Amino acid sequence: MTYKKLFKYFVLCLVIVLSHTVFLKAENISTNNKDNSLIKKLYETWHEAVESSNIDGYINSLDKNITLIPPGGPVISGAENYREFLGPVFESATYKIQDGEYYIEVIGDIAIVRSRQTVYLTFKDNANKIQSDGALQDNITTSDYLDVLKRQEDGSWKCLVHTWQLVPIK
Repeated sequence: MTYKKLFKYFVLCLVIVLSHTVFLKAENISTNNKDNSLIKKLYETWHEAVESSNIDGYINSLDKNITLIPPGGPVISGAENYREFLGPVFESATYKIQDGEYYIEVIGDIAIVRSRQTVYLTFKDNANKIQSDGALQDNITTSDYLDVLKRQEDGSWKCLVHTWQLVPIK
């Protein structure tokens, strides 16, 4: 008789633990979906800023402690230094971005985002070079991007580290 009661309590505890686990998993999926949507929206507004040469809009996509690691250029730290870098970038050319897929991994208040994007650059006013070291220089550039994002106090996401690797032309 005691084994039957013990077995019933065991089954009840098991059901409670499994229910709680399923609930936590569902809650985690919901949170990840929300984060993924917010992150994709960040990239949408960031790219709109690039395509409209809007430095303030671009800087608004960045954490104040941003680090830019461009291939072939100096590491740039801080939003104001990044702003200086962007001046010649937007003065010399216009840009169109073709998005690829985003691979997003959220770990607490940090997100790692990988993507492949093609950037189409059109020089302005007979310019033939961007005067910021590390800036894209070719009319068409495909790169594999790696970004580290940081959740802000208001729940939004901003880029903390931005870097890329050029994909060789085949």
